[in-house]
Amino acid sequence: MRVALRPPELEDVDAIWQAMQDRDTAGWLSSIPDPYYRSDALSFVARIATDEDHAITVDGVFAGMIRASEDLGYWLLRDYRGRGVLHRAAQIALLKKFASGADFIHADHMDGNLPSRRALLNLGFRDTGPCSITRLHDGRSLPGRRLVLSRNAFINALTIRTGRCVLSPMTEADFPALHRIATAPEASRMLMRFFPGQSLSEFSALMTPAMNPLRRPLRLAIRQNGNCIGSVGIDKGEAPSIFYFLASEAVGQGIASEIVPVFCDTVQDWYGLDRLAAQAFTDNPASKRVLEKSGFLVTGTDLMLSAGRRSPGEGWIMQRG
Repeated sequence: MRVALRPPELEDVDAIWQAMQDRDTAGWLSSIPDPYYRSDALSFVARIATDEDHAITVDGVFAGMIRASEDLGYWLLRDYRGRGVLHRAAQIALLKKFASGADFIHADHMDGNLPSRRALLNLGFRDTGPCSITRLHDGRSLPGRRLVLSRNAFINALTIRTGRCVLSPMTEADFPALHRIATAPEASRMLMRFFPGQSLSEFSALMTPAMNPLRRPLRLAIRQNGNCIGSVGIDKGEAPSIFYFLASEAVGQGIASEIVPVFCDTVQDWYGLDRLAAQAFTDNPASKRVLEKSGFLVTGTDLMLSAGRRSPGEGWIMQRG
């Protein structure tokens, strides 16, 4: 499933109008007319929508709307609820918002709108107390809750979940475990920048610039049962490379095949990337299989340099998308 944001288009008018006839959707929105006519949807798309209003698409199909201005607002078509679509769409919108320099963003929900409340708390929002929400069509004040999200709280909550693992931003406390994993001889020779005997300070200097998901390069820690068992990351550029490593005790359990495709889908959505690249040494066919199962195809071979090898080694050049 690929989730993306784009400006609303005239082709979305009927879907927006029909969605606003659903009371489970429109009933929680305070700023729409009631009754809601097709002409209202047309007016929204053609005249009212701003650069901060985005259509949510799932595999290219319209699924709802989201706005990230001073406040976060959203709605989803019924068929796309409960599938993680809103969470991914909100992550995309908030990544752009905080990367542009925002320190905080707020959100309100009416009392009783528990799905929206859960969605906001899962994104890292914090409840600041009760508020009054004025409904546009009749001027009525309704009880609600006011929430706030800081840049740091968003980053700390920015996780990717798979069946057995959680991928989350690295902390300095993760560096000793990651250093042990990446500088082991059997691991470092399959990687590019790490080598046996590399000091923890040298390792930390390489990892620190990739700790902030608001920009790339990015590396996330792979966690299982609360333990850091590896890292997965993405480089800069329009068709960036992805890279990963796992602790030896986690190899052979299918964990790489579990996390790599989910990571690739997510970061392509987060950063709006059409293509990803990857490399694997030809004496590491297991990594090639993981990448192939994640949608990568071999486009050629070349000599590659690894700080963990004494001489260049032949490797597969691979591409996704």
